[in-house]
Amino acid sequence: MTVLYVQLYQNRMVVRNLTTRQQASGNHVFSNQRIIIANFFEAEGFLAHLIQQVAPRTFMHFIPWVGRLDILTHALEMNEGGLSAVEERAILEMTFGASHGKCQYPKVIDSETLLSDEEVLATLRGWNETAPHEQKPARGTKIIS
Repeated sequence: MTVLYVQLYQNRMVVRNLTTRQQASGNHVFSNQRIIIANFFEAEGFLAHLIQQVAPRTFMHFIPWVGRLDILTHALEMNEGGLSAVEERAILEMTFGASHGKCQYPKVIDSETLLSDEEVLATLRGWNETAPHEQKPARGTKIIS
């Protein structure tokens, strides 16, 4: 399974493939002064473009249960006081749609501290090993399901 770490900033995204160590980033207008995902379709399309750069789709992706992605999306800006339920859902839906359904259960965290590759893997491992109602956030972050 390919592991992706999406860093979400105001009008900027960075996608890192932890498996291959490839990274793609760019700026695109999808935020406004109040919400990080103000234009959902622009954000989703831009994220899909970045995911395609670091985890290209092949014919194997059309085979069920092959080519799965495990994605942790990290809102690093505009998260003072935590994300609202609407922002959380928008980020989850954006990630799911941008992965073309290859990430069945995207994960979202919100903090202002960038995670290392090891911390991303530990967060995902902790998430996958516990039941959704027994979430164990890494380093004081809030995991959103």
